[in-house]
Amino acid sequence: MSAAGRVLVVEDHEGERRAIIQLLKSEGFTVFGAESADKAMGYLDENVDVVLSDLNMGDVSGLDLLQLWKKRKGDTQFILFTGHSSINSVVEAIKAGAYDYITKPVNPDELILLIRRAMEAMQKDREIDNLRRRLDQKFGLNQIVGQSKLMKDVSAKIQRAAPVDSTVLILGESGTGKELVAQALHHNSPRKKGPFVAVNCAAVPETLVESELFGHVRGAFTGATDRRVGRFEQADGGTLFIDEIGDFALGLQSKLLRVLETLTLTPVGGYEDKKVNVRVLAATSRDVIRMVHEGDFREDLFYRLNVVTIQLPALRERLDDIPILVDHFLKEIAEQKHTPPKKIDPSVMRRFMAYRWPGNVRELRNTLESMMVLAEGEVLTELDLPDRIAEGSVGETMPKELPIGMTMEELEKLAITKALERCGGKRTRAAESLGISVRTLQRKLRQYQMEGEAARLS
Repeated sequence: MSAAGRVLVVEDHEGERRAIIQLLKSEGFTVFGAESADKAMGYLDENVDVVLSDLNMGDVSGLDLLQLWKKRKGDTQFILFTGHSSINSVVEAIKAGAYDYITKPVNPDELILLIRRAMEAMQKDREIDNLRRRLDQKFGLNQIVGQSKLMKDVSAKIQRAAPVDSTVLILGESGTGKELVAQALHHNSPRKKGPFVAVNCAAVPETLVESELFGHVRGAFTGATDRRVGRFEQADGGTLFIDEIGDFALGLQSKLLRVLETLTLTPVGGYEDKKVNVRVLAATSRDVIRMVHEGDFREDLFYRLNVVTIQLPALRERLDDIPILVDHFLKEIAEQKHTPPKKIDPSVMRRFMAYRWPGNVRELRNTLESMMVLAEGEVLTELDLPDRIAEGSVGETMPKELPIGMTMEELEKLAITKALERCGGKRTRAAESLGISVRTLQRKLRQYQMEGEAARLS
């Protein structure tokens, strides 16, 4: 293939067609020629980059060819030859997707320059499309990993909420994947071609939050030497993700509420209102309902944010997903580090199932990455576990402080209850975390008349 590119020349005047073909070949292009639109359609599978077509040709015009070709090969660039009398048709062609036009008689230097610009534009479009495809893969619903009922419910909510331009409040502990959910909502929405802008309220000093979100004008305060565009304006046409909204300053919440309700903001120190077209997603790891009751968060702002709620479960509440997540992360990390994927010893998986994961999915992924980097063998074993997990035991199902005076029977019943709670009523998982067989667990449940309690937790 020519490094310069592949060009199809469609011209019903043979002499003009041959002259243009000869010119382009001398510039290093691979060139095809056709005397009609019908013949031109035969070159659809030749990976043509640019089509040069006369606008007026017999029964099928250059505009007709443009429309037919674009339905099959939308990224091909079209340049039309035309006379001065056909400008109205050219305007229609540009609206239909033509890159540009050139009037006859053709200036060779102008034509070569136009073709090269068209190819540069095509290359940029292809790079953008490729980036969008990669983003769709990275933030698609298939990246919300998990087969537990809780995660299936989350995926279903994302699928229903993504196409609707409603505010979404994402709740969950730190490390449960709230930003990943926000990105999935954006990249599966009609706003996917617009920007996704994220701001973490907990990471911005309270004195700068207003400027961070709404921007400021020059001279608004000491140090404001230039105008600053805030996050709302940066997200215009797309999505703004406000993370840790529970840390948003109480004194500024009324201003945020006004912007959410009117989509109009006033930069700090400014007087002119600015309209923005933004979808807002918010998230917090704090108990925002309790904050509302205690007066630490405005009730009207909470209800304005809480149009759609997505509650992310803690990892300890979805233990069935741990093996799936482990497999997913092992492959992902190996791909990123350009190393062969490692396997995991069953004893490590048992430790993972018994651990409480206070850092949730983020902690699991970071643990696996650390183990893969430091492990000497191809199989991750208990020797590769971090101390906090290796030193843990199935006894973590028990409370740290036991009531004084409990009998062994009462202690055993408590351990079984706690294990079943942590494992969502799954008896196999609970038995593994207790270090006993499923048969022994079932016998204990019958002995202590706890089968009803186990069924309730499942």
